[in-house]
Amino acid sequence: MDKEGKYIYSIIQGNKNQSLGPIGINNREVNLVSYHDIAAVVSNTPVINFDRLDKIELTKHVAIHQKVNEEIAKDYDAIPMAFGIIAPSLDEVLHILEKAYLQFKMVLRNVRGRAEFVVQVRWDPKRVLEELANTDSEIQELKQEMFSKGGIFGLPIKLRLGRLVHQKIEAQKQEYIKDIYTALHTVASDATFNKLIDEDMIANFSFLVEKIKEPEFDKKIQELGNKYEGKLRFKYIGPMAVYSFSNINLSLGNFEIIDEARNLLGLGEKAAFDEIKNAYHTLSHKYHPDKYGREPETAEKMKKVNAAYRILENYCQNYNEFIEKAEGQSYSFKEEDVKNSLIIR
Repeated sequence: MDKEGKYIYSIIQGNKNQSLGPIGINNREVNLVSYHDIAAVVSNTPVINFDRLDKIELTKHVAIHQKVNEEIAKDYDAIPMAFGIIAPSLDEVLHILEKAYLQFKMVLRNVRGRAEFVVQVRWDPKRVLEELANTDSEIQELKQEMFSKGGIFGLPIKLRLGRLVHQKIEAQKQEYIKDIYTALHTVASDATFNKLIDEDMIANFSFLVEKIKEPEFDKKIQELGNKYEGKLRFKYIGPMAVYSFSNINLSLGNFEIIDEARNLLGLGEKAAFDEIKNAYHTLSHKYHPDKYGREPETAEKMKKVNAAYRILENYCQNYNEFIEKAEGQSYSFKEEDVKNSLIIR
């Protein structure tokens, strides 16, 4: 008989041990396994090497994984886990919940009452090129100059024309992306840029949207569709589980992420929340894109500063939920104190 483990679908806010019915992979019963105030959504499963499954079987399992998470998201704030995570035992599930508890709590706070919407944008490159050729004066002038020179003498101009066309197309693309992102981000809590999946796609966004703002987000999509009718094609998917906003590193424990965050903000082993905020504001001012541009390196530093602040903010909030907050409360980031603060219930 094959050894069985616990397949993990998602992590939710809640502390009930209950059954959700035989909706899991291989029609197995899906249950909640609680740890303090969070729970893992699991089902029993043989320990499978999913890489060895054929495409049809693998696709079926992925679809069930997504379906379970969609059902869970209807009733709970949930962190969908990546496909294929199997813990060897119930004790290991509890160990995962304990080890990454702060990460789970942080993400659950960030996604509370929200859903993910994917917006994909495509265009017709040939049509864009034709439109530029017919309407852009710089391109038309270079084309005339190239034809007037003719032959080998027109070759340098042809190369200049190619570079100019590429620059114009890229500028047009960036203008579209900026306008769409700006319009939709005004309604969203967060957004990510996803990998493009074909040549005609110019943008692949995921937006985190409060459920009460879904009608407003729908309206924005319709307005953009009308604005760019005949130029761009929009594909709109959602609401769905918040896969793009649930980045959990299971290799890092609670102390490790706290220690990394406080070091990044330049804090000692103990700090009041005002000190944490001041450190964050100093660094966010230093790396803010409005002041120093939107270079990838600066944007990445700003992203890390924001993440570090959210980690420490959630640590302090979690601490305050179970310990009465005192005037000028200081928070310890020492390993023993981090551990003790998380087991006081």
